[in-house]
Amino acid sequence: MEEIKIYTLENRFLKVEFLNLGAIIKKIELKDKNGNIKNIVLGYEDIEKYRENPAYLGAIIGRTAGRIKDGILKLDGTEYQLDKNNNGNTLHGGKNSISHKFWNAENIENGLCFSIKSPHLDNGYPANVEIKVSYILNNNELLIKYFATTDRPTYLNLTNHSYFNLSGNPDNTIYEDILKIDSNYLIGINENSIPSETINLDSNIFNFKEAKKLEEFFKADDKQKTIANNGIDHPYIFNGEIGKLEIKNIKSGIKMSVETNNPAVVIYTANYLQDIGFKKHSAICFETQEVPNLYRDKNINVYPTFIDENTNYEKYTKFIFEDIN
Repeated sequence: MEEIKIYTLENRFLKVEFLNLGAIIKKIELKDKNGNIKNIVLGYEDIEKYRENPAYLGAIIGRTAGRIKDGILKLDGTEYQLDKNNNGNTLHGGKNSISHKFWNAENIENGLCFSIKSPHLDNGYPANVEIKVSYILNNNELLIKYFATTDRPTYLNLTNHSYFNLSGNPDNTIYEDILKIDSNYLIGINENSIPSETINLDSNIFNFKEAKKLEEFFKADDKQKTIANNGIDHPYIFNGEIGKLEIKNIKSGIKMSVETNNPAVVIYTANYLQDIGFKKHSAICFETQEVPNLYRDKNINVYPTFIDENTNYEKYTKFIFEDIN
């Protein structure tokens, strides 16, 4: 059995721990407004628990984040049957995805680079793909850079599945957190959590264009909220070429801003964490990515982007940590 190893990056603002299994973010530590060190992501103290990791805590997700209906990927007139691991659909790349595999790790300037090779028809996906995920610390910022090459046309949609709790206490819910998202459109989901419709957020409880407490959302009623087990598990379409959002916790005084060149972010409010020993709604995920299931809507210019041997996959997401005051 391969050994799970812990890697650490640290500067005067942040200390971050990673695992070679799933290129996982295990801890993000920083000081709150009172100078106390807080870990603001959920994780297991016993690293052996990461071998199962059913909720993908801190893991890199791929080859495709989210669900693909019936596990069928259509590419250049060919249908590829992917591994089906979620109610007859493919979730987060299938059962034995890169989230559950061991990556190579090497030091880079101010960071770590994790790499993995995914062979042709790995979980049913076409092409031999080489993926590199770099984590870089720059003062109060954690940058994630995604880079991949392929030997033939394929589809990739990578993300990180960290669960943020800015209070630093996993016994607290996120209801008091204040969220702001630069987004006018939400992608609605069906009963199997497959993206199914574009929703204008003009007068909708999912609208966070103006900052508001998550508590306001959780107190309101909406069919989409009910489908997601009384929470958010939906893609938001960013308004600009650089997607932006921010969240802050008044008690800890910690604010986190997110920037990405991905067109969307799946926000997940930990609606099922009680199933694995954590508290429901005790964290929030910001899974920057393309809309799952290769969703298309020409009216809002949303399309899947494919790569081939002449086109690399290059994405980034930056997490910026600041004091509120």
